[in-house]
Amino acid sequence: MKNILIKFFKNKNKCTHKNALINTNEGYCPDCGQYLVKNYYIVRCASCDIKREAKLYWGEIVPKNKFCSNCGASEYYIEKLDKINFIDAQFAIYIKEIAEEIKNQSPETQIWVEKENGTIKQIEVKSA
Repeated sequence: MKNILIKFFKNKNKCTHKNALINTNEGYCPDCGQYLVKNYYIVRCASCDIKREAKLYWGEIVPKNKFCSNCGASEYYIEKLDKINFIDAQFAIYIKEIAEEIKNQSPETQIWVEKENGTIKQIEVKSA
């Protein structure tokens, strides 16, 4: 119970990105300004590889049922998809995640000058 309360109060002030990515798969959150990507996850049985319905439980993706309806196994794995097709839509869970490659990029300005003898020289690079 203590761990549940700690998770609740720790995540209370974090942006949930509730208003972001309504009709798109990537973009900026209007509440916090972070660049987000919508990633899809499917839970599969580790024994028979069949798709299982999933749910979010305290921020973790878990299967809805404790055991696989096809083989009875309890082990599972999570498959990450960038895009979802129509058939997998009923099994998929999507999570809005911060895009790391955009987050780590910094804008850069470069100035190149061509001299009279045909050589090109870089004279200035500015990073924001």
